[in-house]
Amino acid sequence: RAQMLALVESVVVHADRIDIRLVGVDDPVSIAASLIRRSGEKRIAVAPEHYAAPRRDPALIKLIVRAHQAARALANSSNPTIDAAADSVGVTIQYFRTLLRFASLAPDIIAAILDGRQPAHVNRQFLARFTALPVDWASQREMLGFA
Repeated sequence: RAQMLALVESVVVHADRIDIRLVGVDDPVSIAASLIRRSGEKRIAVAPEHYAAPRRDPALIKLIVRAHQAARALANSSNPTIDAAADSVGVTIQYFRTLLRFASLAPDIIAAILDGRQPAHVNRQFLARFTALPVDWASQREMLGFA
């Protein structure tokens, strides 16, 4: 840590990048990155080409799993109403409706999320903002940044 602090003159976080100025070097080192909100906190999301292994988002994966649980509960004949289906999953009716929107995501989008290959801006909060997610998979890819 002491060596690193001796080498770094300053770190400046911009909306689209991080600039690191090293002692004795005129030009800063720039890394493409963005600030994202995830689970009530702010994180720096670095573009995938700057790290070797995929980065899985447990909250996003949980959302996808819960979405498929909600779809199965709705299809189950023992749940005669949407309220009963929501109760069987253990969520409110409002959250149940939100979950149902994500049960029809394109299979390649789901695979990318499970592998941690989703675009950095795609997280649970980002998806929750979509009230009219297209049913068409090509439109989903374009809207969510997978195209």
